[in-house]
Amino acid sequence: MDLQEFEMLDKKKNLYIGGEELERYSKQILIKNIGGNGQRKLKSSKVLVIGLGGLGSPVVTHLSSAGVGQIGLVDNDIVDLSNLQRQFIHNVDRIGLNKTESAKIFINKLNPNLTIYDYVTDAKSPELKKIITEYDIIIDCTDNFETRFKIADDCQKYKKPYILGTVRAYEGQITTILPSTLKINNPKIRSLFNEENTANSLDDCSDEGILSITTTLVGTIMASECLKIILNINEGLFGKMLMVDLLNLRFETIKY
Repeated sequence: MDLQEFEMLDKKKNLYIGGEELERYSKQILIKNIGGNGQRKLKSSKVLVIGLGGLGSPVVTHLSSAGVGQIGLVDNDIVDLSNLQRQFIHNVDRIGLNKTESAKIFINKLNPNLTIYDYVTDAKSPELKKIITEYDIIIDCTDNFETRFKIADDCQKYKKPYILGTVRAYEGQITTILPSTLKINNPKIRSLFNEENTANSLDDCSDEGILSITTTLVGTIMASECLKIILNINEGLFGKMLMVDLLNLRFETIKY
């Protein structure tokens, strides 16, 4: 297959893929259900990543390397030494920087062809509602249920696909929630989690700790869910949750 056949020039939509980009994505373009059209879909997509810690690190790495054209970064925390055990998009030289700034530096060095928007704001702030409306897909990498319920509710209100991951020690959970429509009543976050039971829970890693292998695997699957939605390929974790137990090497999918 000649990769040149996938070149396309559309200056108005900024969807030209050729030259350096064609070489960068060449192995990806060869995949039969991606191809040139899929690569242009990735380039034209806007994805918002909320939380740039252990889960956010693999998520932004894979979205950036795959060529998602516009990525929004939300976090109001700064890089701390204790983050570096699992948050590999940051490093010792960027301790004290805001995580959005650090993540933007990382992405620009990995793939300078992308447009990155950084928002130094709390995930529970009213400002997030407007930010969410500007993106196609929302990936929730936050660490507490109060924030997750709020983000999921906003995604339902503005009809945005919502990808959630949680981690604790060797264990992780991943699901994708699609917005309900007049014709389809999709499951919601409260179909899976009870808001009252989770109201006083600590963040997922504060009480039991967390391994980088867990956050990396779960974040990678979250990124995969996002790419499949953009490319409209295969079945996602819609109405299902993937349960990961790395200590016992168990993977189980439950319906809800």
